[in-house]
Amino acid sequence: MTSLLDEPGQEAPAAEGPLPSIGIWWPMLESPLQLEILEHPTAPLRGLVVRRIFELCDLEDQPVPRSGVRLGPNERAYIAGWVHAVDWI
Repeated sequence: MTSLLDEPGQEAPAAEGPLPSIGIWWPMLESPLQLEILEHPTAPLRGLVVRRIFELCDLEDQPVPRSGVRLGPNERAYIAGWVHAVDWI
């Protein structure tokens, strides 16, 4: 199940972004790092978290963005759906 949020008057986001697809790395991300993201989903991600995401996606050879990496609205929607699904188990 996927949900995409399109903001009125804006084009859909490009398929490529600073982070790989959240559906790949979120389920594998360690709980402490998930909790860190859940506490402040709109805050920039720490470099350690971004580096770990790249490791989980076998992208160690790719340059890791240094700062300012944030989850987009579609990624935050994915996490909200994931949290909701986990609460029902």
